[in-house]
Amino acid sequence: MAGKWLRIGVASLALSAAGCAPKRVAAPPSPAPPPPQPAKQNVFVLLPDPDGRPGGITVGNSAGSQVLGEPYQAIRVERSDLAPSPPFAMDQADVRRRFGAALDILPAREVQFMLYFQTSTDVLTAESEALLPAIFDAIRERHSTDVAVTGHTDTTGDPASNYQLGLRRAQMVAGFLTARGLAASDLFVASHGEADLLVKTARGVAEQRNRRVEVIVR
Repeated sequence: MAGKWLRIGVASLALSAAGCAPKRVAAPPSPAPPPPQPAKQNVFVLLPDPDGRPGGITVGNSAGSQVLGEPYQAIRVERSDLAPSPPFAMDQADVRRRFGAALDILPAREVQFMLYFQTSTDVLTAESEALLPAIFDAIRERHSTDVAVTGHTDTTGDPASNYQLGLRRAQMVAGFLTARGLAASDLFVASHGEADLLVKTARGVAEQRNRRVEVIVR
């Protein structure tokens, strides 16, 4: 009878020990690795010239180069030791999506005006005089503080007197702008006289396209 109880006691002790053993907790699953990040690329796009003139750029590195010669052509450059990709077309919507923030902060392009004068005088032609308000409007719209006014002449007269005539022409146009509120400190006034002919001529030729003032509003 005592042996029976002994066996029961041992069984009870074993069950009790099992009840007190610490429970095993399953380890949490390892987090999934992050998806691979796409390789960084530099993208170059050729934008059209606002004046419609042809243009182009060459992009190269130590491994090669590519030429972009058409508006909205683009290339990719992944690494300095890998040649640029062949040119491909990028539509305007994609250009805006990628580069819109940069495009929005670009400064306004400079505007150029050409004013013509009567022979040997600082008197504007009627057509050029009518352009003067448009010049001031461009300055006001851009809040410009950088306006270049350069006088030119044809080859009638001598070089010294032509320099002075070109300067008088430039000063006349500058006076129109300052009279309407442009600060004189925002103007750069100069004369090239006959030294920068728009139309190349021999001496003594009265060419109206050379009798001019060029105004550049930046």
